[in-house]
Amino acid sequence: MHHIAKVAIEGFWETHSIDLRLFPEVTFLIGPNGTGKTTLINLLAAALTADFRTLDQIPFKKMTIHLTPADDPEAPRITVGKVKRADRPFEFIEYRLKQGGKGAPETKYSLEDIEEQVLVRRYAGDPRRLREYYFRTSSGLLKELQKLVQVNWLSVHRTPSIEQPSGDRSFDSSVDQRLETLSNGLVRYLSELSKQKDNEVQSFQESVFVSLVEQQASVDMFDTTSLTQIDEFHHALTSIFGELHVPKAHTQTLLSSFVERAETVKRDIASQGSERSGGMSVDDAIVLLNLRRIGNVVDRWKKLQERLAYVFSPRDKWQTIANELFQRKQMKLTASNELQFESRTGKLLTTAMLSSGEKQLLILLTETLLQRGQPAVFIADEPELSLHVLWQEKLIGSLRALNPAAQIIVATHSPDIVGPLSDRAIDMETLIP
Repeated sequence: MHHIAKVAIEGFWETHSIDLRLFPEVTFLIGPNGTGKTTLINLLAAALTADFRTLDQIPFKKMTIHLTPADDPEAPRITVGKVKRADRPFEFIEYRLKQGGKGAPETKYSLEDIEEQVLVRRYAGDPRRLREYYFRTSSGLLKELQKLVQVNWLSVHRTPSIEQPSGDRSFDSSVDQRLETLSNGLVRYLSELSKQKDNEVQSFQESVFVSLVEQQASVDMFDTTSLTQIDEFHHALTSIFGELHVPKAHTQTLLSSFVERAETVKRDIASQGSERSGGMSVDDAIVLLNLRRIGNVVDRWKKLQERLAYVFSPRDKWQTIANELFQRKQMKLTASNELQFESRTGKLLTTAMLSSGEKQLLILLTETLLQRGQPAVFIADEPELSLHVLWQEKLIGSLRALNPAAQIIVATHSPDIVGPLSDRAIDMETLIP
């Protein structure tokens, strides 16, 4: 996947040319109302997602998106333009994709046929059918675009037409619709993490069974190191049995008995001092042998916990960042991986009961989490809407923390969103005098 290095537009607003070089991590488009921030960012998002409805509506002639690596003439690029022909009643939209690499050909995707143009315009009010049409079409334009750039539209109030759900949902706000879609995606993502955990636990169980028949290295029968780890082993075994869903009634008595026996051996050996050559009882030797085996299992358990901490680290970071921002509420996950919030008074709340600002913040953070840390281009139009000033100040840093591989492109009026990154801000009045 690539980031965007540069955008060149001819005939923007029919009269202007734009040559915009983007920063690799964060770019802010700033300027007064009417300077073209929203138009530019909508055009960029539409070109990257094959949103023909928006491309149809925005006046421009040609747009070339140069992908990374920057300044490499062989780097991939996406060109989309409006073409007029005397024998056609309307302009048609034409894409040219260069996948990258020396000598790589440029592939043309053209909606030139009248019937196809009519089809696109007919589906303009039915985004789901339009999206399905793009996926089914033999050209596969959208799929080819997705091979080059993973686009994530972070704006809430201006959802691109191709992402809008269909059906009789006019009573729902765009925020609630987006939140519902993301909640479903979150459940699927967290289920994937749970599946990874199940696989890791299964591998742990298999390794424990294999260790029973592995050739053991010779050991010092008088090595009593494991006697200093009785409490640690007890705690670890309790956790292991809990993870494997072994009923406590089956393990508590057994563990207590074993710990008591191990403590007795520890006291016996301590009372003998250094004079152990006279021999150790068979029972004591068996306890030491079992402790060594348990120590081996506990070492494997520790490694499992490290792997699981890595697997769930994106989820945990997302939850930590969200709770630091929400402050007055704590975000929790149910056993079925559904979101739930708890107020300071202990009242449980659903996502539908959050304020508009809280919903938007949750959407922004969750959208970022669901990129799974992969390289992506995040496009946001006025993300500060409904957000408290403190949230605006921390927003970009929070998104970057959740996905450092992202390139974020933001159109904003808020100096708080920009914060200390003012050197990454581009004034639209310098692009369009």
